[in-house]
Amino acid sequence: MELRFLGAARQVTGSMYMLILDNGYKILVDCGMDYEMKKNPVAQAGIFDFEPVTLDLVLLTHAHIDHSGNLPALIHHGYKGHILCTPATAELTEYLLFDSANIQMNDYRRSLGRTKKTRRDQIPKPLFTEKNVKQTVDQFLTVPLHKEFVINPQVTVKFLEAGHLLGAASIEITVTENGKTTRVGFSGDLGRSNSKLVKNGEFFENADYLITESTYGGRKHTVTETAEDELLKYIQRTCVEFRGRLVIPAFSVGRTQAIVFTINQLKKKGLIPDWLKVFVDSPLAIKSTPVYERHPYLLNDEAQSFMKEHGSLFHFPGIEYLEGMDEHDELMSYFDPCIIISAAGMVEGGRIQEHVMNNIENPYSTILIAGFCSEGTLGHRLLLGQPTIKIKNKDKTVYAQIAKTDVYSSHPDHNEVLNYIRQTGNNSKLNGGKLKKVFLVHGETPQLEAMQKAVEAEEIATVCIPDMNEIYKL
Repeated sequence: MELRFLGAARQVTGSMYMLILDNGYKILVDCGMDYEMKKNPVAQAGIFDFEPVTLDLVLLTHAHIDHSGNLPALIHHGYKGHILCTPATAELTEYLLFDSANIQMNDYRRSLGRTKKTRRDQIPKPLFTEKNVKQTVDQFLTVPLHKEFVINPQVTVKFLEAGHLLGAASIEITVTENGKTTRVGFSGDLGRSNSKLVKNGEFFENADYLITESTYGGRKHTVTETAEDELLKYIQRTCVEFRGRLVIPAFSVGRTQAIVFTINQLKKKGLIPDWLKVFVDSPLAIKSTPVYERHPYLLNDEAQSFMKEHGSLFHFPGIEYLEGMDEHDELMSYFDPCIIISAAGMVEGGRIQEHVMNNIENPYSTILIAGFCSEGTLGHRLLLGQPTIKIKNKDKTVYAQIAKTDVYSSHPDHNEVLNYIRQTGNNSKLNGGKLKKVFLVHGETPQLEAMQKAVEAEEIATVCIPDMNEIYKL
C-alpha cells in the first residue's frame, strides 16, 4: 500500500495524510487547514489535488482547525462518506468549524467593504459556509477510545488516548491484504505528561509504521514548577502586589479550560483573594467548556477528583464568562485588578487584541503568553521585547510586563516525543514485530532533523522526513 503526505510535511499546520491500499481503498487521516500559505497555497485555498469523491473513509484525530479545518471544503467538493472520530472530538469540532466559517465570512464582508467594486471579484471567498459545516457534522460517526472498529474485512481502526486535547486520539489502522497484516500508527498531536485536565497519551502496540508529530524536536520545556505555582506567581505579583491586570491570550479550546481550572484550584485553596475577578472573554470558549464536564471519563484523576469534591471545574465565585459584545465593551472600561483570559492564543485577531491594546501601556499590567507563537504574529512580536508595537494600525509603547510560560503547552518536548517513539518501538519488539519506519511530521525542518538524529542514534528504527506530496510504499 501507499502512504501519501498531503499536509504538515516539513511544516506545522495542515495535517493531512492518505493511505491507499493495494485494492484502491483510500483512507484520509485528518483534513486540516494550512496556515503556512506560502508553502502550500493549494491546501490553504480548500482545493485538493485528489478527487474527494474517490475517498472511502476519513479519520479525524482531534478538533483543532489545523487538523479539521478543511473538512467542510472536502464535503463541498464531493466527499459523501463517514468521518470517524471520538464523541468529544465531534462536539468540539462542530463548535470550531462554525466559528471558523463565521470568521471567514466576516473577513470576506470587511474586505468587500474596503475594495473598489471593479476589483471585488479578486477577493478570495470563504473556504466554506455554515451550510457546509452542517453537512460535515451530519457525516460524523463517533467511535469510543480503545474499541476496535471493523471497517471491512481488510481494515480495522482503533482510537487511543493522545493526551493533547479532550477527545484527541492517536489512530491505529490495521490492514490485512494478501495474507499479510500491517499496522500503521498516526500519533496525531500528542500531549505532555501529567498535563492539566486530560489523561496521558498511550503508546501503540506492535506498530509496523509510525507517523508522529515533532513540533518541539530539539527543544525542551523550561518551566519545572506546577501550573498552580507558576500561575500563582503572576497573579500575586500583578494583581495583588501591583494592583494591575493580568491578560492571558489563550486558545478557546484546550488552553482556556486548563487555565480556568488552575485558577479554580487556587481559589479553593484560598490562595487568591475573593475580591479578584476573573473574566473569560471568548464566545467559543463558553460554548466548548461544557463539553469537558459532559465527558468526565476523559479527564485525568486530578480533574475527576476535583469534580467529585467541588462539583464544577470551571465555575466559581468571581468568574464571569462574557459572550456578547456589550459585555466585552463593559470589560474594556473595567480598570480594577483582574484576570482576563481571551482568544486568540497568538494574539492574532479575536477579542484579545483589544485587551492587549487596553493594557500594553500600563506598567502595572502583565501580558502572559501561555503558548507557542508563530513568527510574525503579534504574540511573537511582543516576546521579541520591542519598545513599541503596532496593533490595529496604532503604535503603542510597551510599558506592561511581557512574560511567557510553557507550563500549559499542549505539545510534548523533545525528550517526551523521543520517549514516545522509543516506547512504541519497544512495544513492537515485545510483541514479536519490529517498528520498521518512523515518519516525522508536524514540525519545521530544524525540529524534525533534531528528532531524526536522536531516534537514529538510539537505532530505534529508520527515520524519514517526508516532503509535501511525497509518496512512500509500505
